[in-house]
Amino acid sequence: MSVRDLKTKSKTDWARVDQMKDEDIDTSDSPPLDDAFFERARKFLPRIRVDRIDLTKARRFADHILHQRWKKQSPTADAFNIALIVSYCKPFSMRKDLEGKRELWLDRQVDLAEILSPEEAQLHNRVKELRNSYVAHSDADSVLFRGLDYSRTIFLHKEALNLKKSDVELLRRMIGKWIKYLDNRIELTKPPKVLIAPASDS
Repeated sequence: MSVRDLKTKSKTDWARVDQMKDEDIDTSDSPPLDDAFFERARKFLPRIRVDRIDLTKARRFADHILHQRWKKQSPTADAFNIALIVSYCKPFSMRKDLEGKRELWLDRQVDLAEILSPEEAQLHNRVKELRNSYVAHSDADSVLFRGLDYSRTIFLHKEALNLKKSDVELLRRMIGKWIKYLDNRIELTKPPKVLIAPASDS
């Protein structure tokens, strides 16, 4: 909000608003949340908490990478790059609940465009591909060059696929967006005060 907005006189009739009762407020466009809603929300709450833990770890790894001056291909840089990729991708890959049942990936529960910009969505998918083909698995295509003779003792291979600084900066912003989304979902699981029975005086 700008200073100009603060100086502009409000056209809202605040005296009338203050006198309104709850039943006078039109809530037709936002139906009340019933007990079934909160039951469903609480069912997913443990998974939301786990996703938030993983993304918080990823944010810590991103912060550490951005504050260091390692050589690009140093073992420490490689280790933190892998840790960042793995932690970020945990909510977006196969996982199980407390009963061992598979749960839907976080990025399959929402429209990605509602959380990330096109540039961020592109990096999101690239980081997932890095995790799937290079970090968690060892696909030949992620390390070897097509068409080269690998029968020799000395051969060419691709360097470690570490993220650039600009990628890490963008990824950190994306992590913040995902955490905010999860925090909003956690907030929805809290029933409004009007549904909570007052404590007994006895």
